[in-house]
Amino acid sequence: MFIMKKTLKVFYFILGLSTFITNQSLSQEFKNPPFKNIIINQKTIDRTDEEFIDFNGNKLKLANFDHKINLVNFWATWCLPCKEEMPSLDKLVEIFGKSNIKIYSINVEKINKKNTDIFFNELKIKNFGTYYDPEFTLANKIALRGLPTTLILDKDGKEIARIIGAINFSDQEFVNWLRNF
Repeated sequence: MFIMKKTLKVFYFILGLSTFITNQSLSQEFKNPPFKNIIINQKTIDRTDEEFIDFNGNKLKLANFDHKINLVNFWATWCLPCKEEMPSLDKLVEIFGKSNIKIYSINVEKINKKNTDIFFNELKIKNFGTYYDPEFTLANKIALRGLPTTLILDKDGKEIARIIGAINFSDQEFVNWLRNF
């Protein structure tokens, strides 16, 4: 009986220690997101082979991750929350600088350069362009559930979190949180 109690104590000590070490090894940036609609992935998801297209219908991949932070933002011209958050997404590039952050702005509508240009011009978007996913290939692969949705990818192309719904990307608390990546 004594040996069993001692074994259980050792087991619980090791379990507690491993939980403490695991929790301590989690990076602070994965904890306490500033908005409730930011979902932190328990495990990162490789997004390096994900495909989308440009204005000309050329296939592109999310393979060029030479920025510290990469955001993949899904939107549409008819989406009011998308329209509301887009200027703050543009401002986020100004805050971080184009060499530190990359925005992959992916329109899920049929390719229409005129409508997209009008949308971007009305909102004075100047720090990133747009891509397309008109057949919802990428949207289906990542299990997109609504617009806007933004994936947060690290410099290795791993999805570490996603934002479901609109946020103010230039909110100081969000900016500070994102700086930890």
